[in-house]
Amino acid sequence: MGGYVQGGLSLDVVSLLYELSRKEREKHIRKPEVFWVTDLVRCPLKRDYELRFPELVESNVFTPTFILGELIHKGLEALLKEVMPEEVEVEVEKEQEVMLPNGSKVFLRGRADVIVKVGGEYLGIEIKTSRSDVRIPQEHHVDQSRIYNWLFNLKASILLYVTPDRVTQYVVDGRATLEEVVERILSSKYPRYEWECRYCAYSVLCPYKVVLRQT
Repeated sequence: MGGYVQGGLSLDVVSLLYELSRKEREKHIRKPEVFWVTDLVRCPLKRDYELRFPELVESNVFTPTFILGELIHKGLEALLKEVMPEEVEVEVEKEQEVMLPNGSKVFLRGRADVIVKVGGEYLGIEIKTSRSDVRIPQEHHVDQSRIYNWLFNLKASILLYVTPDRVTQYVVDGRATLEEVVERILSSKYPRYEWECRYCAYSVLCPYKVVLRQT
């Protein structure tokens, strides 16, 4: 059995992967007037903290879990593009102006993993990775798909889950309304879902942190 040599080579694949993570992070530089669709399906305070303390979230994109998710996304997107080159678009972005009740305006921005044209209709595909297949589809993923259906004018979206136990899909044909989008932008429900605080980098300073009992 041969040995291995650490270092000494000109090709550093690990550094390339982390550079990919850094560039991915740079695509989502925060602007006060811009809301991402993902902001509307998580605790509203998280967006505020990211604007105030961006350094606390930087390390999140340099984790093996994040990199694994990115590799699965890239691989599935490339596969779909290879199988249906004329019908598939990947990493599609769209921005919509939204007028708030006080007369001010903000911009809602979303980036769909995949949009595919089938029979003259447009469908979205959202790729989700999870360590477990318990309680899927998850509520916030369904809400995200409903907002994408509205923003991109999709007939429906497919939630594609890749877990260690299952690869499966769910169709989300419901659609958010402008009123719901405005309500979510203005929401002050902290957190939006009780489980969020367990995974939030800002829970160390947040006065609204929810601690769930272990069962």
